[in-house]
Parts: sequence; structure tokens; C-alpha cells
Amino acid sequence: MYILDCTLRDGGYYNNWDFSAEVVSAYLAAMAAAKIDYVELGLRNFPKQGFDGPFAYTTEAFIRGLNLPAGPTYGVMVDAKTILEAPMSVEDAVNALFVDAVQSPIDLVRVAAHFHEVEHSEAIVAALKAKGYIVGYNLMQAGGKADAVIAEKARIAAQWDGLDSLYFADSLGNMDAEEVTRIVKAIRTEWQGDIGIHTHNNMGKALDNTLTSHALGVNWLDVTVTGMGRGAGNAQTESLLAVIDSDSTPYQPSAVYELVIRHFVQMQKDYGWGSSLLYFLGAQNDVH
Repeated sequence: MYILDCTLRDGGYYNNWDFSAEVVSAYLAAMAAAKIDYVELGLRNFPKQGFDGPFAYTTEAFIRGLNLPAGPTYGVMVDAKTILEAPMSVEDAVNALFVDAVQSPIDLVRVAAHFHEVEHSEAIVAALKAKGYIVGYNLMQAGGKADAVIAEKARIAAQWDGLDSLYFADSLGNMDAEEVTRIVKAIRTEWQGDIGIHTHNNMGKALDNTLTSHALGVNWLDVTVTGMGRGAGNAQTESLLAVIDSDSTPYQPSAVYELVIRHFVQMQKDYGWGSSLLYFLGAQNDVH
């Protein structure tokens, strides 16, 4: 099992990726103390108009200014669209956004993509692997896709050299255990490597879906503190840690519990993420 906390990335949809220095410091310390495996620090983007905080770009210079405690492997996420729509080749776009891994505090890059972008993504993965990164690939809005479609995308990804994990995301927050099981089985027909899941909590099933997928052999599990994330949010870091807490796991939940109480309870009141009637109905009707 690998737990990947992506609070600063997915949670940024609620505060324009503008977290206070106090929260960031407490968060990073808690992730290390809890022995979380991977911490996704934010997005990687080209400059955009309008204001977004530093975690929308997570530049190398900004990351070097953070006090990153030893322990977790740090990473960022980039949208496939960001690279594919850049006015340059894929290789040049990757080179413009990323230095070689040996020169960076981050070791993991995840590529988020829609299903129609899979056929165009091999060069992105290859360019990132050539730079020395651990590379994950996230299939967004996987729910409801036919078995044959999911299997075909997995078959394409399996042909890429060096992809480290293949994720599927419950972007609409309307999966249940049966749907998670179906998707994992479809992926497994063509992909034998690590699988990850990123759940959303529109219908209150994010944690259950995460646990179901793990029982099926999915070993990269996305979570965020108090579920802070886009829309209804995600599976909660503290809840997953509480469920799996035992002498046989290396994780230390108490550090995250304190982080929740001291910082995130009030932030959730201020920004209002979490499940609600409208998010529930939206999920039922396939509204992102």
C-alpha cells in the first residue's frame, strides 16, 4: 500500500492554491510524522492570467523555498492538456516545465488525462521518464466507461516504457463498490502493474470505494486531509489512517488528527468543501 496525500493540489480548488505558510508548515510536518508515502505538493503549469496561489504552479524555485521534511516522496501533477496544447513539441513542453529529477526536490510526476488524450500521451510519459521521475498516469472520469474502452486504454498504457502506476479517478463521485470492482477488473485484463484510485465523495462513498479497491489489489490510494478537494472532496486522510491503524502498518495517524483539529476544521467551515445534497444529485446525474 502507498498512501498519496494530495491536499495542497486538490484542495487548492477551494482557496486558489493559496495556503498560508503556517498551514503548509504544519501540514508537511504532519505528513512526515504520519509516515505518508507520497505527498503531491501541487500542480505544474505554464503562467496563466488571473490570480492563483503558488501551489497552482509549484515551480522548482518555490519548492526549494519550502522546508520539506525527510520521509515522504514529493511530487506534482500536470494535466496532459497543459502539455498537449502548448505551442511547442511535447518534449520541449516537458523540458520547459521540468528539470531533471536529480536536480529537483520532487521525484514523482503524475499526468492527469481524459480518456481521449491517452493515445497522445506516450511522449509525455517517455519525456518524464527520461528525466528520471517516477511517473503516474491518471484516467479521469473513469466511471461509466465500457469495459472494452477501459481495457483498451490500459492496453495502450501498458505499451509505454516505464509507467509506474495507472490510476483511475471517480471524478463524478458516483462510483460504488460494484463499479470500482468492474473497473479494476477491466484494467487488469491489460495492465499488470501498480494501480491507483482517486475518489470523490459526492455520495459519501469515497472512503468505502478506496477500501474496496485496496481489497482488490489497488495499491496507490489518494486521500486529502478532511477530504479537502474539488467539488465534494475526496477520501479523508485521517479516516483512512484510522481504519487501517494497526501494529502491522507503519502509519502514525495521531499527527494528522492534530493537524485536522488545529487547522483544517476551521478551514472547512470557511471554504465549505464536502458532500451535500446538490453534489449528491449532481453525481446521480453525471454532472462534474
